[in-house]
Amino acid sequence: MSDRTRPRSSDDRSAHASDPLWDLESMLRDVPASDLTTMARSAGRALGATDARILVADYGLTSLQELGDYGPTGARAAIEGTSAGLCFARGSIVVASDEPTVWLPLAEGSERLGVLELTHTDWSDEDAALSEQVLRVLVLVLVSKRRYTDVLLRSRRAEPLSLAAEMQWDLLPPLTLTTASVSVSGILEPAYEIGGDSFDFALNPGRLEFAIIDAVGRGMAAVLMSVTAINSLRNARREGASLETAFRDTDEVIDRQFGGGNFVTAQTGALELATGELTWVNAGHPLPLLVRDGTYVGPLTCRPSLPLGLGGHLHELGSYRLHRGDRVLFYTDGVIETRDADNQQFGIDRLADFLVRATLDGVSPAETVRRLSASIMNYEGADLNDDATLLLVEYHGPD
Repeated sequence: MSDRTRPRSSDDRSAHASDPLWDLESMLRDVPASDLTTMARSAGRALGATDARILVADYGLTSLQELGDYGPTGARAAIEGTSAGLCFARGSIVVASDEPTVWLPLAEGSERLGVLELTHTDWSDEDAALSEQVLRVLVLVLVSKRRYTDVLLRSRRAEPLSLAAEMQWDLLPPLTLTTASVSVSGILEPAYEIGGDSFDFALNPGRLEFAIIDAVGRGMAAVLMSVTAINSLRNARREGASLETAFRDTDEVIDRQFGGGNFVTAQTGALELATGELTWVNAGHPLPLLVRDGTYVGPLTCRPSLPLGLGGHLHELGSYRLHRGDRVLFYTDGVIETRDADNQQFGIDRLADFLVRATLDGVSPAETVRRLSASIMNYEGADLNDDATLLLVEYHGPD
């Protein structure tokens, strides 16, 4: 057993003062929150690398940028068509064939943060095995420190972030969650100018609860409605209220605070993990799409109620029993209404086809929504006419 993998006990700190892995663990206490580059170099030393740097994914999940002492530094690398991007997309180690470079995925559970790039001349199976421990510690450090510094969030910016987008990104949960029973992944576009679209989810005992919304308008007026709606739905969820109560309360608060015909469309629901029973409320929103056994089944129907804020009654609580492996895609209307240079809409058929092909290819939910989002942006080739948001739920079956 090598020195780098030798077990340590809590009463021999002095004996392991020079142990790189021990040094890395000590950073939980010792390294200032803003000194993230030191953490990257120490992780590299623990793995025998001569140099190391952290590449973080931008808000749009299209590129990776080196994390510097004060923010982004160096050239930006595209996720598509690069070794670093392949590591990020697949979530697995990539070793260069023609240079001494190794890329390792950085993820907090299922939330992808970026990659650790190492200059390493003699990468071995032993290094690969040890990297699981080192990356676990490094991610723990990054996650615990990032709340106290702007360095990591600065490095996520491929372009300036609007104030409305800043508010929306701070409101969001992690973009993806994966457990033995369920996966859920979401994404917002345009990432740097998002306005009224948003989503939320929480994994609570025995169930996944979620929402996707679209506030009328754009800019700050829309984002203020969106923030109000998400927090109203979140408050109802945390108070243990039913979907019906959450609908009624949020409808009232949007009307009371904004009035004048302003509204928010929404899908809010819950998935029972033991049974696969999906229930949801459709508040004037596009119907979700179901893919089962690699085949597009069609939209899940639920009689629509009026959007939140217009004082309507709840007409129906939708219900559908999901099977193991089913994928349900919730989306805002900006997705299918996106138009190309010839004024052709992206449309439901194209959306469903992409989802089917990703499912048949075994692409993870997180990577499916990332690729689909990129396809929507590339389809139009210009700025979106409306926000476009995706929320994909995949049911794995009871745990």
